This record gives sequence, structure tokens and C-alpha cells, in this order.
Amino acid sequence: MSRRRRERHHPGAVFLVDKPKGPTSHDIVRDVRRWTGLRRVGHGGTLDPLASGLLPVFVGVATRLNEYLAPYRKSYEATVLLGQSTDTDDSEGQVIETAAIPEVSQQELNLVLDQFRGEIEQVPPQYSAVKRDGVAAYRAARAGERVEIDARAVTVHELTATTVALPYVTLTMSVSTGTYVRAIARDLGQALGCGAHVTEMRRTAIGAKSANDGHSPESLQAAAEAGEIWSLAISPAELFPDWPHFHLQGEQLLRIKRGQKIRHAPVDGWDKALALNPENEVAAVLRRDELSAATWQPEKVLASG
Repeated sequence: MSRRRRERHHPGAVFLVDKPKGPTSHDIVRDVRRWTGLRRVGHGGTLDPLASGLLPVFVGVATRLNEYLAPYRKSYEATVLLGQSTDTDDSEGQVIETAAIPEVSQQELNLVLDQFRGEIEQVPPQYSAVKRDGVAAYRAARAGERVEIDARAVTVHELTATTVALPYVTLTMSVSTGTYVRAIARDLGQALGCGAHVTEMRRTAIGAKSANDGHSPESLQAAAEAGEIWSLAISPAELFPDWPHFHLQGEQLLRIKRGQKIRHAPVDGWDKALALNPENEVAAVLRRDELSAATWQPEKVLASG
């Protein structure tokens, strides 16, 4: 069977990778392609090279579910150095300003952080993938140009200074997709009047999955060399434990594969659901019909044949 045909018939899977500091998210995707022999691979949220932690990697048709991970909260732990600003807002950049650090207690610091909790307007870092006039900000920054980046709405659900050992501060947070931890550190430094940047960062969770659920690249490579790479994969359905899961078979499953509507009992508070086949593989994402609560329309069909 050709690789293209093999990919088309692969049910899709997710690898939870505990990315170490150093490689890019794209490096991890490239490795997963090599280990699985499949080209259709994508990750569920960029981690900077400086950052470690949970990186979900979608394989095969599961890549079509990537967008549904976006609404879930992402949790981080970050070490912030006060008294220095850098052009990248992390320790990989050049120091552009230094200032004296105010004497601040953990309690006082948490009071300062209150302005960054909840729904806020945040300006992404100059070194970011945000585009302006079709050009990524980091490309312009590398060329020595300063780009005016518009603030955008993000939500900081939780933000706490857990350790204060000046000049270092440890922050833990739970944020919406699109929130930049580096920007929180930068803005904290500005609020204190001394500047700040991130020196270490770890993504500890996305939704119900934590970094403790992840596998190191070394363990994934060892499994691949032993021919057991798929034993470390999970069903994409595990990323959406709160969604309604409809276990379908027979005529209903066939209709879903053909893109046709099915009848199924409504679920209060939900307008989407996952359709699973008897092997517990995701066959489709379903959307509740606007006119009939007991009618569900395939929004994305993953199953083949």
C-alpha cells in the first residue's frame, strides 16, 4: 500500500510529547513523521525553543481535529527575571534595558498581577508569529524593523506568583489560546518599572491532559526503533473527554461516513459531539441541527469508506 493510501486509511492518533527545552515544535513534528512514516502530522500549539512541556502531536486524519483543541485552557509555569528587558521578552534575546528592582513581597506582587487577570488586551511580543501586512512580526524584527502589533483580547483564568526570590519570580497561570507568557512577563516588568523577561517556561497542561501524560522524544524514538510506536499513541477522543461521545455502528455509522444526517438524542448544553466507531476511533465531528435538537449533521468526517 502506498504511503498516501496508508495515510488515507489510518484512523488517526495523537502523541502527547513532553518537549524538552531546545528543539522547536516543528522539530518534534518532523521527528514524529519519521517515526510513524506518515507525512500528515501537526502539533496542537507552538512551544518556543526555550519552553518545555506538553505538545500534542496529531497524526493522520486526526490533524483535522486540531482546531477543536483551541478553546481549552493552557497551563504554564514560568520563571521571570526582573530588572532586565530583552528584545524577545525571553533570555534568548538581547538585553535592551536594565533597571533597579523594587523590593516587593509575594503578596504585593500578586496584587500587581491582578491587572493581568481575567479578560485583558495583550500586545504580542515583537518576536512572534503574529502577522502584520502579511509579514510575521519576528521576520521584521530580525531585519531590524519594529512592527506595530495590535493588542488582542485574551483571557487569563489564573495567574499567581508562587515563589519570589528576587530578582527571580515564579509564575503559574492558566490562559486562553493566543496568550503569550512572554508578554505577561514583559508587562509585569513594565508595571514594576524595572523590566522583566522569561528565563524558563514549561507548559504543564492543556485541558484534561498534563505534561505528566507526555512521552519524551527519546522514549518515542526507542518505541519506534522497536516497532512499537503506536503503543504510545492515544485516541484523539481522549483530548475531548467533556464532549458527548456517540458510539455508532451499522446504518448510522454508514450515514455519517457518507456525510448524511442521523437521529440521536440531544445533549443539554452541547451543539457538537464526537461520533465513534466500534473500535472507539473518531469517525466524525457532529453538529446539532439548528431546527431539530435530535438531528446531528457531520461537520467533519474522518472515517473512510
